[in-house]
Amino acid sequence: MQAKLRNLITKLREDERGLSTVEYVVLLVLIVAIAVAVWNLFGQSLVGKLTAAAVEFDSEVQTKKEGSAEEGTSANPLAEDMNTAGEQGKQ
Repeated sequence: MQAKLRNLITKLREDERGLSTVEYVVLLVLIVAIAVAVWNLFGQSLVGKLTAAAVEFDSEVQTKKEGSAEEGTSANPLAEDMNTAGEQGKQ
């Protein structure tokens, strides 16, 4: 009985099948852990900066729309830029 158990333990120690799968799983866990740590470290800062940029962009678009409405010109700043580019190409 002890001899069979020793043989089984020896076979299990020498068997390397599935070892690469375990290595890939460990690597994947490390990558996920690093990604979570980086997000925790920089995530709130990044969200804050993106929110500030969106608010600034929105306020500039609203300002251009209000200015265009007062002047009676197009409310689309891109259309104005395209018209200006077309006029410069004709000259």
